[in-house]
Amino acid sequence: MKRKILAVVLAAAMATTCLTACGSGKSEGKKGSSDETYTVTMAYVGDKKEDTERIEKKINEIMKKDINMEIDLEPISWGAYAETMKLILSGGEKMDIVPILVDQANSMVNAKQVIDLSEYLDKYGKNINALLGDTAKAANIGGYVYGVTTGREWFCQSSAIMRKDILEECQIDPSTIKTYQDLTDVFAKVKEKYPDMTMMASNNSTTPDTKYEMVDTLTDGFGVLMNQGQETTVENYYATDEYREFVETMYDWQQKGYLSKDAATTTEGVENQVKAGAAFSYFAPNKPGYDTRAELLCGTEMAIAPLSEPWAGTAQISFLTYGISSSCTDKDKAMQCLDYMYGNKDVLNLLNWGEEGVDYEVKDEENNIIGYPEGKDDTNTYHLAEGWQLFNQFEMYIWEGDSPDIWKETKVMNESALKSKAFGFTYDSTGVTNELAALSNVKAQYAAALGSGSVNPDEVLPKFLEELEKAGIDKVIQTKQEQLDKWLGRK
Repeated sequence: MKRKILAVVLAAAMATTCLTACGSGKSEGKKGSSDETYTVTMAYVGDKKEDTERIEKKINEIMKKDINMEIDLEPISWGAYAETMKLILSGGEKMDIVPILVDQANSMVNAKQVIDLSEYLDKYGKNINALLGDTAKAANIGGYVYGVTTGREWFCQSSAIMRKDILEECQIDPSTIKTYQDLTDVFAKVKEKYPDMTMMASNNSTTPDTKYEMVDTLTDGFGVLMNQGQETTVENYYATDEYREFVETMYDWQQKGYLSKDAATTTEGVENQVKAGAAFSYFAPNKPGYDTRAELLCGTEMAIAPLSEPWAGTAQISFLTYGISSSCTDKDKAMQCLDYMYGNKDVLNLLNWGEEGVDYEVKDEENNIIGYPEGKDDTNTYHLAEGWQLFNQFEMYIWEGDSPDIWKETKVMNESALKSKAFGFTYDSTGVTNELAALSNVKAQYAAALGSGSVNPDEVLPKFLEELEKAGIDKVIQTKQEQLDKWLGRK
């Protein structure tokens, strides 16, 4: 019944979504005898695959034997994430393990919708602590550990991801692309040959401005550190020359037909748009092996043009974490399950790659390289390919085409990336809760439209800035600056 009720609410709120609503009767685990199997409901961000139930069954065969638990997988599409999590958590819907995007963390903590994991990590976090060490509790607000990050890259390198075949056809060398402005000439050449194609894919949660990451957002973006966090003065990013130049370029691209008219509203994933032949490129953060991932998701070879050197801000480690919902009926078991997920190679590979012999086969056992079985591809296999967000990517197989040393390379880049001056800092937003709520509403009204070139910045940006002022952005900036100064003083 809960599933049906939530499905109705979601359908009304998001007419375009096709996700499976969370909270089924089988997740209503009760505390009881030690031999009673507890079902953990776990949400993750990603589109539901046709064979998700098959994979879930295989995972549960392992989990029940190992820890006497089962898991109920509940995928939530990227485009529907914010609204769906809001409905689930505010409605007290049965949910155990939840994915937390950093821009939602403050509101979840302030509303006590997720629990403080500090003691649970100390008690049950053997695998997590072994993997993450000092960063196990990095996702905290005022000491309130709301989530656990995943074993993945903790740096950012904003890049343009483009169809390689089209670049070659148009005789464009991607190594000559150094800034986003350089893409204007690239798009002009490609558009001439492909007039019906969108030059840069976008959707309501990943408009170009959100994936062009050059400032340390200090959690929520309302007050940032410029120059990849190398400055220590908190500024209103939306009032900077850099932001104005960016949205002016997006508007120019929109007028030239380089961006789609529904760039700020569609929920279709950017890779799916490329795969369907509707788009040529998109912005994304580069990392070792991203070319292989992009090819798998886009169905064609992709070229990457980095637009910055690798760097790490406050949001990178905490961009996506996993927490435990306050509505969880057995928080100890949920934490035990979460830690188990970080340490079990078989479960991790099932969740990300599917079944051996059905969805993949081992190509190089010595180097843990896998690939599609003969006659198979992503159209007839389970193939999530979202290892970066699934607990511990470093324990997963490596897809053929990637370097056998990809995980070693990633760990090295984690250590060598340029660190923001505020790396490791998280501010306490308790005193500006009302302002953040108001600012979020303002941002929702203006940012996606500006960031996708859907409106004229000459007309709309002044209104955006005026509304941000009214909503209290100066108070948030002052709060961040005061806390940052104290934090820097203690280093």
